[in-house]
Amino acid sequence: MAPQTATPLFSFSVMSDIHVMSSDSASQQLLKQALADHHELRPDSKLLVLNGDLTNGSEGDYRSLMALLSHQPHAPVQATMGNHDFYGVWRTPEGETDYTKLNPSWSSRDAVALFDRIWGYDKPYHELVVEGYHFLFLSGEAYRDVDASIKEDAFLSPAQLSWLRERLTDASAADAGKPVFVFLHQPLPRTLDGTDTELGVVQHQELRALLDAHPNVILFSGHTHWNVETTNQVKQLKFLAASSASIREVWSAQNEPETQSLSQSLIVDVYPERVVILRREHTEKRWIEPSIAKGYDVK
Repeated sequence: MAPQTATPLFSFSVMSDIHVMSSDSASQQLLKQALADHHELRPDSKLLVLNGDLTNGSEGDYRSLMALLSHQPHAPVQATMGNHDFYGVWRTPEGETDYTKLNPSWSSRDAVALFDRIWGYDKPYHELVVEGYHFLFLSGEAYRDVDASIKEDAFLSPAQLSWLRERLTDASAADAGKPVFVFLHQPLPRTLDGTDTELGVVQHQELRALLDAHPNVILFSGHTHWNVETTNQVKQLKFLAASSASIREVWSAQNEPETQSLSQSLIVDVYPERVVILRREHTEKRWIEPSIAKGYDVK
C-alpha cells in the first residue's frame, strides 16, 4: 500500500470514463475490478464519484450500471454527466449507433432528464457536504442537437455558473482555507496534458475566472483518458487541477488508446491541513507513484 503517516479525516474515490454499456462486458468487468480494488483499499470511504461518461446514453446502459453497482460493495455514489451520456442522440430506431445523423426522437433534454431520474437529482449539478467539506458536481447540459458547435464539450448554462459562484462564495465564507472539491467531466483547455486537442468547456473563460478566484478549489476531470502515470495529469494553477484518467480505456500522449488492460482512477485522503491524491492502476493493483500532497491553511 502507499504509505500513510496518519489517519485521514475521511477518504473518497474518483473514477471517470467507465463507459458502461449493456452490450459491452469488458466495460462491466473493468468497473467491477476497480470497485473491488477501491473497497479493499478504503472500505470506510465516504464517497465514490463517477465523473462523467457513465454510459453510452441509453436507459439499458444505465440499467446495467445500476445492476452492477447493486451487486458490488462501494461507497455512496455521486455522479456527473459526460458527453457520452448524451449519445442517445446518435441511436437509430433499431437501437444501433449512427454518428452521421441525429436521432429525431431523442434530445439533450431527454438525456438530462434520464440522468436526473436515474440518480434522483433535481438537476444535473448539485452540492454535497461531507464532514464539513463542500463537494460541487457540475455537468454539461446540452449537446450537438442544441448547437452543433458544442461538439463534445461541456455546455454550462448561466444558471449553473451562477449557482457555482454562489456555492464557492458560501464555502469560502465558511472557511476560506478549507479545500473545495469540484467535479466536471471535461477539463479546462490548455491546462493538463492532452487538454489542447479540443475546447473541453464551452464557457471555459467564465469557469476559469470563477475557479481562479478560489485557490482552495481542486477541480477533478476525466474525458481525455490520458495516462496519469506517463503524462502530467495534476497541475497547480491558481487552483489545483487533477485528472483521473479512465476506467474503460487509458490513452497515451500520442492521443491513442494504450493496452486494453490499463484501468486508472484516484483515491483522495483528506487530512486536517492537507489533501493527498493517490493514483491507482487497477489491473495490476498497484499505486502510481508519487502521490500528490496539497496543503491548506485551515482555520
